[in-house]
Amino acid sequence: MARELKYELVKKIKKLSKTEGSSKELNIIKWGDAEPVYDIRKWRGESPTKGISLTKAEAEELLKALQKELG
Repeated sequence: MARELKYELVKKIKKLSKTEGSSKELNIIKWGDAEPVYDIRKWRGESPTKGISLTKAEAEELLKALQKELG
């Protein structure tokens, strides 16, 4: 039996892409009782699937790396 994920969608930031039945989004999400995090994840309707969550510090490091890589 699959356990139910407890999450709160704090803020929708950007839908990055959309395919039939799912979308990849950047949001701020609160998982369970943890602090809210930046979250890049594929969603099927209102159901989260595989993704990655980043603290603010991790998101800042990712931003620096992307700015360096992409110019």
